[in-house]
Amino acid sequence: MTGGWLEAWRPGPGRPWDIRAATHLLRRATLGNPRALVRRCLELEPREAVDELVAGELAADNGVDDQLAATLPTVLASEAPEDLAAYLWLRMLATSHPLRARMVLFWHDHFATSVQKVRSAYWMAQQLATFEAHGLGSFEQLVLEVAKGPAMLRWLDNDQNRKGRANENFARELLELFTLGRGNYSEDDIKQAARAFTGWRIRREAFYFDRRRHDTGEKTVFGKRGPFTGEQVIQMAVARPECARFVASKLCAVFIGPECPGPARDEVAELFRHEGGRIGPVLRTLLASRLFFDPRFRGTRIRGPVEWIVWALTSLEVLAPPQLLHRAAARMGQALLAPPDVAGWDEEEAWISSSAWLQRANFAGRLGTTIELRPALDDFVPGRGELSHLARRLFPEGLGDAGPEIARQASAEAGLPRPVRLNGLLRALLMLPAAHRF
Repeated sequence: MTGGWLEAWRPGPGRPWDIRAATHLLRRATLGNPRALVRRCLELEPREAVDELVAGELAADNGVDDQLAATLPTVLASEAPEDLAAYLWLRMLATSHPLRARMVLFWHDHFATSVQKVRSAYWMAQQLATFEAHGLGSFEQLVLEVAKGPAMLRWLDNDQNRKGRANENFARELLELFTLGRGNYSEDDIKQAARAFTGWRIRREAFYFDRRRHDTGEKTVFGKRGPFTGEQVIQMAVARPECARFVASKLCAVFIGPECPGPARDEVAELFRHEGGRIGPVLRTLLASRLFFDPRFRGTRIRGPVEWIVWALTSLEVLAPPQLLHRAAARMGQALLAPPDVAGWDEEEAWISSSAWLQRANFAGRLGTTIELRPALDDFVPGRGELSHLARRLFPEGLGDAGPEIARQASAEAGLPRPVRLNGLLRALLMLPAAHRF
């Protein structure tokens, strides 16, 4: 698409394709800004960098994704949700397709499903695999695959939905939270749609359609009448213009920020319709647009706990025990695989309540003592100082106004043992406002 907010962004006087623009792209689209990706972006034109991001070609394939996938059967055999969460953390930290990993987190919040009710790490893993396989593809196909997954069937009681005793839980959330948004359907639409999903069950760890429990009668949904099936209701919901606006608003909230103008969201909705609901092509245009690179929308989002931790570790290029990260994020209010309810996590300002902020400070204060910092210092030049080195990893664009204060702290701690000094510097950098806004 050309013109308007989604016109392709072109560098020029006052709007250079520089390290600030490249790190903005990476932080919004991949959660972090590791040096190799920053350098690769700057070797390309903005449009080319976005194309490689969407195609999964920006980061070198180091084989980690395949190695982790090979460990999944062992993870599932343990039936321990924390082991699956650790696996998910490692995928986010070490993936060669960081945009896809980012979208797995996005869809996990959108189709918020909790292992606490599902009670099956295997079913939750199936859902995560669905996000990976379809998260950049057709939205209609994604909704259908999630709806038929055992995790969602159990989470919203759709496996108990049968003729004569229709359970409305899934139909309600399908329309309100997954496709249309509140106010864009009627209560009767929910009741009638619920009948269409009767007979959806779980058998042998997979979806099973029980014809004997399915209501084959006429139903009226969105003003149309027919013997609709669940698949047809999903197709009808996704085809409605309200769905395009709803999904566009979700994408804009994450990739542009809470201040995204209404007309811009309308353009993204039109793009969604134009692309037939395919998420990858929508992001290919959105992430290369003048809307995305508009300076007014930089630094307007607040990192959630998972986003904050992944940004810190991938930018420093270090790893930490994933179980430790999982527990730390949970204390900050974001336990992967266990969103608080079907609406997902509250975001933005809700992430930095006084209790959550204290947990962030505690984590930042302990991080340097629980990870091996050597990889973050592999090209350290003693004459430049440790502060400058760590700061360039986390903030390649510079510290701005915070630089002098951090430098004074570094000077005051210069005589401390090196491990203590490094931990103090890391904590100071991770608790800067710029570390939480992106």
